[in-house]
Amino acid sequence: MIAIKPNNLETVIEVVVNGKITKKEIEDFEKDFKEKKEKHEKTNLLLAVHETDYSVKGLIEDLKFSARHWEEFHKIAVFSDKKWIELSAKISEYIPGVQVHHFDFGEREKALDWFER
Repeated sequence: MIAIKPNNLETVIEVVVNGKITKKEIEDFEKDFKEKKEKHEKTNLLLAVHETDYSVKGLIEDLKFSARHWEEFHKIAVFSDKKWIELSAKISEYIPGVQVHHFDFGEREKALDWFER
């Protein structure tokens, strides 16, 4: 499940991922992302990952979304207690064009401060 959390932050999309991710959820996320992008050149992503389990179609759609929009993100803050997600965030730091940083759960304010730097 991908849930978009409403917030009052103009350049931040806040998302919670938990459980199975489907193609439709990725498509819905892309729609919300495009709406936010219409107003701002670069968008920040606040991503809380609990448990993930992609359907094959969901994984393919996620990869396609990333390929189409990766450079449109300014910063991505990832929250998770999963070591493989923390490692993925560290590896992503070396991809040019976007900054990715891992935070522990409960560090939302710290991530929002990081967006401002």
